[in-house]
Amino acid sequence: MSVAELKNDLHRMVVETNDPDILAQIAALSASLRGEEDWWDALSEEEKEQIERGLADVEAGRTVPYAEVEDKLRSVLGKL
Repeated sequence: MSVAELKNDLHRMVVETNDPDILAQIAALSASLRGEEDWWDALSEEEKEQIERGLADVEAGRTVPYAEVEDKLRSVLGKL
């Protein structure tokens, strides 16, 4: 895909959405990638708290191996 095609696709996606959350996330990502803003600053307080809780879980060893999650998903989705 050429740069022009990629720009056109991105422009189309932005123009076609009316979801303010998606547009805000796109703007924050763009600013972060250009070094204008740290992505952390663009997160809501709730999102920051969720990340902090997740990091605390990891530090406390409250994690589940990916293979175990994958097996559980297969067993649940296989029943549909």
